Amino acid sequence: MKNKIPVNNKLALVIAGLLIVNGISLAQETLTHDTITVTVGDVNGLFDSDAMLNISLRFDVTEYMRRKPEDDYMDAVITIYHSQGDSVSYEIKLRSRGVSRREMCSFPPIRLNFEKTNTIYGDIDSMKNIKVVTHCNTAKVFEDYILKEYLAYRLYNYVTDYSFRVRLLKIYYIDTGKKGRSVTRYGFIIEPVNLLEQRLGVFEVENVPVKYYDLIPDELDRMSIFQFMIGNPDWQILSYHNIKIVKEREKAKAIAIPYDFDYSGFVNASYALPAQALNIDNVRQRVHLGACRPDTTYKRILKEFEANREDFFKEIERCEVLDDKARRYITDYIEGFYKLYKRDRIVHMLRMTCVER
Repeated sequence: MKNKIPVNNKLALVIAGLLIVNGISLAQETLTHDTITVTVGDVNGLFDSDAMLNISLRFDVTEYMRRKPEDDYMDAVITIYHSQGDSVSYEIKLRSRGVSRREMCSFPPIRLNFEKTNTIYGDIDSMKNIKVVTHCNTAKVFEDYILKEYLAYRLYNYVTDYSFRVRLLKIYYIDTGKKGRSVTRYGFIIEPVNLLEQRLGVFEVENVPVKYYDLIPDELDRMSIFQFMIGNPDWQILSYHNIKIVKEREKAKAIAIPYDFDYSGFVNASYALPAQALNIDNVRQRVHLGACRPDTTYKRILKEFEANREDFFKEIERCEVLDDKARRYITDYIEGFYKLYKRDRIVHMLRMTCVER
């Protein structure tokens, strides 16, 4: 179906004549607003597609770098390149987020605000808190970190539906504070919590003490063994650290959904240091922080991971923008988990550091 969409202050369709690498089209100096025809028949929710999305973000990057996460939102224009010939622009707001990442990153991650915006993706309309994970620093290795963390989210989608969906982005940043300055980097966008709530029929639990026995056992075990597989010790239920707790209204027990995997051995970021209490030398060493279970329970959940093995490696292979060195590293790292499984050592390792809570 073809829909003609008129231009107004909130929605503009942008025709541009510059072609840059990998299909992004944009004039660097000005945005040319017009009315064009956009094919929308195949457009569903933003997170309903696995394809990488090309976008541009036009804002005062210089001012953005000066601001703190608690400061007011800044004006910005996002252009979404739906196809090589069609692009749609929206006036939005954004600000930085993440205290720890801001301390270590020259370019902090972004929070997008689509309030009162009608997009071609109905699932993000009026969303005020959409997280974009950005490149942190300019060295290429930080793009590798981005792509590996993106893949960690994607792998967890195979483990359980109770997981955040993500969409890979190629972002063309245009700094209105310095005319003509622009840069292209990879990033990814994370499904907002309220969208996850709608999709799964759950509600978020906040500011309530939660222990392991308050959670659905199988979902907790899937989550904790996944964290063990990717070598991520940077989570905790009691403090809600890198964990969202959700609950179905008719069920007594809740579900823990993890996020932020950049401190994992899977990503192996140079800044990722394990807590001293873990007694490990680096994040590549796996440690299990899940609940203590009978061996039969561990083995039953591990069979699910064995069933997902082929999908895991296919997902890694499908990420074409990941370079060969990074691909080999994460493939070998996950293979290390499965070698423990084959040698029947993994259950012993899970029991060694499990938690009675």
